[in-house]
Amino acid sequence: MITDQLPAAFVEELTTRLRSALGPDLVALYLYGSAVSGGFDVGVSDIDLVVVIEHDLVADTVARIESFHADTVHRHPEWHDRLELVYVKRDTLARFRGGGPIGVISPGEPFHVRDGIELWLQNFYLVREFGVTLAGPGPAAAIPEISWPEFLAATTSYADEVRGRSLHDATPGSRAYNVLTMCRALCTVRMNRPCSKQEGAAWVRAQMPEWACLIDAAERCRLSRGQTGFADLEIVQAAERLMALLGVAITTGPDMEDNRS
Repeated sequence: MITDQLPAAFVEELTTRLRSALGPDLVALYLYGSAVSGGFDVGVSDIDLVVVIEHDLVADTVARIESFHADTVHRHPEWHDRLELVYVKRDTLARFRGGGPIGVISPGEPFHVRDGIELWLQNFYLVREFGVTLAGPGPAAAIPEISWPEFLAATTSYADEVRGRSLHDATPGSRAYNVLTMCRALCTVRMNRPCSKQEGAAWVRAQMPEWACLIDAAERCRLSRGQTGFADLEIVQAAERLMALLGVAITTGPDMEDNRS
């Protein structure tokens, strides 16, 4: 189900223009993330798409994709740094656990092709289970089945990676993202179902009310797109303490009462 807050006309335009840019090479297009699962904030949230193509990401295809994204931002500057599109060959996606290349554009990084498709298991699970088909066959036809334990293991692994990031060298926006991502991961593990960042933040706030002010600050920073708060040393140090507590809870599952500072 697509959330009411999603700019449907813009998504329709993206679909039409991707069809034009890729032509017969476009196999399928799937919408997922907050636009589908909830938690989409107008003017802040990203649009997440998986673009399945027939052939390899050769130079000509890459050039067409880069041109598409440059033109999209020119037409709609409000979407600069708010699109996360994954481009993957159909055969590579069908055997993604074995690795392979993937093309990615996401907030903070331009379009690029890299190896490591297997690291996108969390995304593929969400697409297969909850994604909305904008073009081509449904996601179950393109993405092999992914078990819930696999998804949980990937969620835990990613949370551990996020916990290891230095908040001192990060921007305020990325600090807030890291804190909220950890909240979402813990909520997912404890509630045994996927959730949004907002839901994860609300759940951790209720379980650990002494951290509510910091979580509120992270959400304000996110809603300001990194322009408000989360910059002073005291906040950074507190955020690192919270992330350490959340990381322990995610990986070892102690009672929340043991995670108070």
